[in-house]
Amino acid sequence: MAAPMMSPEFFEDVFPTYAWLREHEPVHKIEPINTWFISRHADVQAVLADNESFSVEKMPMTKAWHPDVRHALSSLFMDDPDHARLRGVVNNFFMPANVMKREADIKAIIDAAIDGVRASGKNVIDIEKEFAYTVPIDVLSLIMGLPKEDYALFHDWAPKLAEALQPQQTEAQREEGGATARAIGEYLKGLFDKGDLKPHGEDTVLSLLKDAVDAGVMREDELLTQAVQLYIGGHETTLSLIGKCILCLLTHPSELEKLRRDPTLAQKMVDETVRFNGVSHVIGRRVAKDYELHGITLRENDMVFAGNASANRDTNVYPDADKYIIDRDKRVPHLGFGRGIRFCLGNHLAKLETRLAVTALFEAFPNMQLAKDMKPQFGTNLMLHGLLSLPVELNA
Repeated sequence: MAAPMMSPEFFEDVFPTYAWLREHEPVHKIEPINTWFISRHADVQAVLADNESFSVEKMPMTKAWHPDVRHALSSLFMDDPDHARLRGVVNNFFMPANVMKREADIKAIIDAAIDGVRASGKNVIDIEKEFAYTVPIDVLSLIMGLPKEDYALFHDWAPKLAEALQPQQTEAQREEGGATARAIGEYLKGLFDKGDLKPHGEDTVLSLLKDAVDAGVMREDELLTQAVQLYIGGHETTLSLIGKCILCLLTHPSELEKLRRDPTLAQKMVDETVRFNGVSHVIGRRVAKDYELHGITLRENDMVFAGNASANRDTNVYPDADKYIIDRDKRVPHLGFGRGIRFCLGNHLAKLETRLAVTALFEAFPNMQLAKDMKPQFGTNLMLHGLLSLPVELNA
């Protein structure tokens, strides 16, 4: 085995370990966290599609969270029929035709973020914190239907709530997470009570959720948890995806040159980045009933990590799986956004934001390079394998 999972050496480069496990131990017990890791594409796909054998309810990892954080994100951990009922309220809103209507507004947010980078006057910046972080928060605030003057509130709240989801946290972090969840809930309830949820005259996520409450489709407490879930899920994942696209292009200059010669490859570039090193490396499930896989019995209530990032490097499925190729001749669907009934609701929005943000950034700073003597830093949470920092030199 290349490096024991969850060790410091493993997080320096996770993919050799994934490859070893696919070859030698496709069902692997991660002893430090008492969780099964499934590494092969066919097996990951089967686990994600089997909603009778695998569940998201009563997930052990949530026990470490503050009770108010668990409540705020409770709609994340529902099986059908409740999952389908809540998702159905906003499903059409996130379809491509509706998402594309926001393209001009999203471009304006991205242009403002680039203006902010220029205004800083710095040549070496952390592009993850000083650019990628801002864009998805403001886009989510827009589609949620927040008043523009309130966007800054979530700039403060989002990182605190993200910290509150870590499996290991201090008591102070845990309490701050609880306080943040309560503050967000109180703020959203105030918006609902005011009733002005269409600041631009069109449906927003919040207006659709409020309409569903009025129609008896969902309860008011579900409305609040669904809003928080969509906000947090859409922010952390997209900011990390923007950063990973930038990193992949800067470390694969031949692919960056392809994109410069043919900007229409931008969408394929985003999908290839998700396959090659996506934000989600594992998707957690609880075993709902005993399940046999490669001679091993996964027992009821065991925790399972379906390793979608490992599956996306499976050489039995993807030619040249360990190569980053943005103009692949044959598109093979990846598992970076999941599979089945929980396929990422906001994937079209995330891909649009990322395509526009990365394209605009390289147009604004065509000579951008990784900063010398400074390394990108990754987090150690496989469910959200994001960049903590990405230092770049804007005008190399």
